[in-house]
Amino acid sequence: MFFLANEIGAELRRVRKGRGESIVEVAMATHTSPASFTKWENEQTIPSERSLRKLADYYGVEAQQFLVLAYPDKYAQEEAESEKTALPANTIRIEDVISPETELSFNDKLISEQDKRLFAAFVSGILLSKADDKA
Repeated sequence: MFFLANEIGAELRRVRKGRGESIVEVAMATHTSPASFTKWENEQTIPSERSLRKLADYYGVEAQQFLVLAYPDKYAQEEAESEKTALPANTIRIEDVISPETELSFNDKLISEQDKRLFAAFVSGILLSKADDKA
């Protein structure tokens, strides 16, 4: 799940309003100025990482929820890596299977490039078909 940096203001507003709190209440509780908080919600400025961690602690959410929105170049990659490592050990990524650099074998014999392209087209077709079914 990747977001643009300018979505942090909307997320801060959503969380705050979901809790029924005013900007002044949150600002006082987190030792932040209401003016700064207003600028964050209106996406005029981006809160510092420290401020986002403080807000996450106050709201009782993972700091990553805010950090990935405000600093996607730094934190989105971390999130993608953590999602990747959450897969079972015996998982084979389709991207790796159909990669031109990957050698495929069947019954201990390498598959020809032509058969590999056919296999890749078949797998891609199945995945595209499933994506169309969901839409």
